[in-house]
Amino acid sequence: MLNKLRILPSIRPRWRIEFVGWLLLQTVSVFAAEPLAGKPFESALDHRIGRSWAGQDGHTLRDIVRQLTDSQRISIVLDRRVDPTQSIELTLPKTPLRDMLAALARKVDAEISVVGNVVYVGPTDSAKKLRTLVELRNNDLSKLSSAATPGKLPWRNRPVALTQKKSFAWQDFDRPRDILKQVADKFQIEVDGLEKLPHDLWGTASLPQVTATEALSLLLVQFGSTFEFIPDRAAIRIVPIPQRVLIERTHAVPANSPVTVKSVREQFSDAEIAKSGAKWVVRGTVEQQAEIAAWLKSGGQKPLKPAENKPNEPLSKRRFTLLKQQNVALDDVIKTFIAFGVQIDYDLSQFADAGISLDKKVDMDNFKDVTAEKLFRDLFEPLGIEVTIDGETVRLKPKPKSP
Repeated sequence: MLNKLRILPSIRPRWRIEFVGWLLLQTVSVFAAEPLAGKPFESALDHRIGRSWAGQDGHTLRDIVRQLTDSQRISIVLDRRVDPTQSIELTLPKTPLRDMLAALARKVDAEISVVGNVVYVGPTDSAKKLRTLVELRNNDLSKLSSAATPGKLPWRNRPVALTQKKSFAWQDFDRPRDILKQVADKFQIEVDGLEKLPHDLWGTASLPQVTATEALSLLLVQFGSTFEFIPDRAAIRIVPIPQRVLIERTHAVPANSPVTVKSVREQFSDAEIAKSGAKWVVRGTVEQQAEIAAWLKSGGQKPLKPAENKPNEPLSKRRFTLLKQQNVALDDVIKTFIAFGVQIDYDLSQFADAGISLDKKVDMDNFKDVTAEKLFRDLFEPLGIEVTIDGETVRLKPKPKSP
């Protein structure tokens, strides 16, 4: 009996330690869940959430990125050239996560680009080129494989292996050279010029389920670089990103379409557009190609983009160009402006009490190079919505009812 009593105290603490350890592992596994990929990732970007970060509360860009990464289970890669310690003050109503991230990026003179299952936040020029760089490298790989000769076969069947999706992750203070080496080893390729990358230490991030071209492009773009394939061995060479990064596509123009080459050239001055019979040959970025295709399909009804605005230009000085639209939900109109970098504040309960539904269909007239005040008043006031422009925020509330 005495022996049993002596044994029990030594067993119970060990059991407690083992149980607590198991519990901690379960807790960590919940919070360290794999980032979303595929359709769940796309659904997460479309999911509407509301957030408010006040500058006096000490929210930095790094804090917000990690909050959203953990709470929404999405991968966000913050470019090394964007200062993560910047203090952020931003309030948004329930907004698609994609638009929220775009608004957040604009607060730090950056933009987003969605590549595979990753949201990249970086300098505007890099963000605009990133997806096009990925597509160009995919095209290069495809051509290289088909052109392989019997004497030089390092790339034969390589596209299959390099397009298989793999996941990567790194922790605070990891070196980008080591991360690139990890990617190269996993895809069984060599990287020439790796030693030329400047010494750097990166913050925690991940690349879930990415191809070789996606992973390499997301890492190298942060050094203003892309890569080229070396034909006679399974290797890549790091090279600077060209000043102009374009792909060529042909677009069919519907019969009797009111859309003209001139009107699109006015909206996309950076793209090269030529007419070839009943088709257009367009050289532009991936994003420009998609927007032009959508505009052609809509017969000119889909708005293209706002007039050019300087980064962080006050809302009172910004000017907008929108094309005529019919039968558009009020909610989609508001989302359009949020995507253009406009902070819009409104109370859904106030709208509901006043009988204003965000599902209400509205018509939008043409607006060309107009001020923010004229645009918002002309658009919302006929709907019974009072407009107040407060600094960088457009505040919407139902007009008071007449006595």
